[in-house]
Amino acid sequence: MELKSKRKLLKDILLEYNLVPEDKINSAIEESNNTRIPLQQILVNQKLIDKETLLKKLSEEWGTKYIDLTKIQIEPEIAKLIPEASAKRYRAIPFAKEENMLYIAMVNPRDLFAIEDIHLRTGFDIVPYLAMPDDIDKTFDKIYGATVAEEALSKIISSVSETEHEEIIQAEKPQEKSDIAEIDATTPEVEKMVNAIILGAIQKKASDIHIEPFENKFIIRYRIDGELQESQFVPPFSYRNAVIAKIKIMTASMDITEHRRPQDGRIQVIAGGKPIEFRVNIIPTVFGESCVMRILDRSSIMVDMMKLGFLEDTQEKIKKSIEKPYGIILVCGPTGSGKSTTLYSILNYINEPGVKILTAENPVEYNLEGIIQVPIQQEIGFDFAAALRAFLRQDPDVIMVGEIRDKETATIAMEAAMTGHLVFSTIHTNDAPSAVARLYEMGVLPFMISSSIECVLAQRLVRRVCPQCAEPIQPTDFHMEIFKNYNIDTSNLQLKKGKGCKACNNTGLKGRLGIHELLVFTDEMRALTLKEFAAGPIRELAIKQGMRTLAQDGLIKAARGLTTIEQVLETAQ
Repeated sequence: MELKSKRKLLKDILLEYNLVPEDKINSAIEESNNTRIPLQQILVNQKLIDKETLLKKLSEEWGTKYIDLTKIQIEPEIAKLIPEASAKRYRAIPFAKEENMLYIAMVNPRDLFAIEDIHLRTGFDIVPYLAMPDDIDKTFDKIYGATVAEEALSKIISSVSETEHEEIIQAEKPQEKSDIAEIDATTPEVEKMVNAIILGAIQKKASDIHIEPFENKFIIRYRIDGELQESQFVPPFSYRNAVIAKIKIMTASMDITEHRRPQDGRIQVIAGGKPIEFRVNIIPTVFGESCVMRILDRSSIMVDMMKLGFLEDTQEKIKKSIEKPYGIILVCGPTGSGKSTTLYSILNYINEPGVKILTAENPVEYNLEGIIQVPIQQEIGFDFAAALRAFLRQDPDVIMVGEIRDKETATIAMEAAMTGHLVFSTIHTNDAPSAVARLYEMGVLPFMISSSIECVLAQRLVRRVCPQCAEPIQPTDFHMEIFKNYNIDTSNLQLKKGKGCKACNNTGLKGRLGIHELLVFTDEMRALTLKEFAAGPIRELAIKQGMRTLAQDGLIKAARGLTTIEQVLETAQ
């Protein structure tokens, strides 16, 4: 019976236990055949079944154990006990060893040939564990690919001739600087250099790449977790124009001969089998053209709304607001505070076949399946207001408008909310109560604000304590005073601080976390906003009704060991 069970196909197991409908399985199989992504990964990606349930059931049926690689830290020296080529070929990676036993995470732990081959190559007795393909790939990239970009860039730089290095050293003399046409953008060295710069950004999980020429040097900087970090490698100064020219060629929409005007474009690359887009902007400067590439990683906006870091009561209030059939929900904060990610996550949460969702964006950065997305084109007069007017004739259930920046857009959005549509948008204010004041300043009528808004969410991003080197710390008098001033419960303090490790580049901080301020429109709030538009009185009533400020929300998360008090005060005070 055990042998028979081990031979069961994934589809048979799913149908036998009614885990996924047959039509969904067939559709996923077709996608797997077209994309070569393993079926189990597609099922999890499409949220047809959660990862834990799938791994548990497959391990039971196939008579093997399973491992969630996202919950453990693997020592590189253990992972590299298998040759890199074999690890890639079998999609397998060691995660632990014990005397003569080697424990290996595999996509297919039933592959006896692979197990035997690894046994012969390593000399260990192999204990296979089932793991998700994406988890193995990410672990593989982390172990084997951490220095790929740096090594590639280093080799390219070291391959530049001594003559070119001499030119760099003497570059401070204007007459000895390289000519624009000196290096051809199509040479293999330039192509490899651009690829290495892009690969480095992806592996460092950067959000932006800054490629910048200065008087005597050409530098690369990455924005990681909101902070710019200069790459330790400096490309040769003589390559500055060739690198920019190569990027222009890659966008296809840019004019390589134009050096006087700003240009915009997009690039799509394949990294680790996944498409990643870059929004590219190039501007002329005193010392040449400067380029910024925004990384549009679709996986970053496919975050479950329930995993955005909301505190429990805040999450419940947001769920109640977005489950209403009409009204307007605003997300506010400065540029780079995660507003788009929050809105996309909410849209994903409510995106169902029975719900028609239309969005107006400038530009459309991420393509979302099942959602009709419309790009704004200001040059032909197709702005947010024009898009909203057109949307109302498209029979939508939900509308998302990228930004409310004028009276006309605000008025049409609120009219849509009052006539049976659920509307989402962003507005640039520092906190939630100020959003109401901003709408008044635009000239929106008080009764429209009062009757249409369901809630306003303000947010910021703070840096997380690195989970790999976090350690508990004792609160100081300063910490306790801060908690007291903001009325934070200190009965169960779990303050943590990262001591610094390779994973966080010795900063003690890795990744980012949202802190939030949610203003819910109650009957009392609606009555107040009919006659009062100043942020102060609105804030006082909101706090009285239970609203936490950004600082209070952040300090609660600091008390739980998710971030630091210093990060919260620096961002939200």
